[in-house]
Amino acid sequence: MTPLLRWQFILLFRIITWIISPCLGQEVEKIQTERPGQTESSSVIPKGTLQLETGYQFQKATEEGLSIKTNAYPTALVRLGLLNWLELRIQSALRDSIVENGVARKVRGLAPLNVGVKFHLWQEQGWRPEAALIARAALPVGSEAYRPDNPEPELRLTFSNKLTEKIEAAYNLTFGWPGEDQSKGYTFSLSGEVHDKLKVFGEVFGNKVTGEQAEHQADAGILFLLLPNLQLDLAAGTGLSKAAPDYFITTGISVRLPR
Repeated sequence: MTPLLRWQFILLFRIITWIISPCLGQEVEKIQTERPGQTESSSVIPKGTLQLETGYQFQKATEEGLSIKTNAYPTALVRLGLLNWLELRIQSALRDSIVENGVARKVRGLAPLNVGVKFHLWQEQGWRPEAALIARAALPVGSEAYRPDNPEPELRLTFSNKLTEKIEAAYNLTFGWPGEDQSKGYTFSLSGEVHDKLKVFGEVFGNKVTGEQAEHQADAGILFLLLPNLQLDLAAGTGLSKAAPDYFITTGISVRLPR
């Protein structure tokens, strides 16, 4: 074994040990993630922790007779717990779009850098849902093919209700300002635990930009809790309206690093 390969194995072993060590011999709060669905959670991550949610997404869409296939690899959301009620969020992705119209044309690059914060507003009480507010903006940072000319802010209200011990309803309302336009969106998700380590969900979501047709989609997926702080996921979705993408599939991994 070469010295370089030996150091790679040592580094990989130390990373795995770092992830697993908090889960040995003690109770660890289960990780809660924003992926793989579009409905974002109403909770914030614990203070002093760092959470990485990353994955791969393939999407096929048809626009004005053109077939557009987009690979995003990796998509990445980094969340840092600042206070018990506040987290910092940074998000981006590498994209590779193939436009098919007789001859394929590739457009590769870095998606806009999305930076924001999430405020936990209140806990669930009776029929009053748990709630949080996400304030973020897509910055004019990234590849020219994808980045906006100016910052594009978005506000998202997130809510959730525990219907039973194992079934939860979650829903979001979004308000954005892409370019000189306005957009409004919604999500609604039902999820349930079928096992301590396995959760399934189904979801509908949509978005409407001023002057454009509304996009409505639906998806479903599974989340597997490999460790209390390590989660794998898989989901697939389809368009419900003419303006929406034809279909997409996504898979990924999320990890919460110890304090």
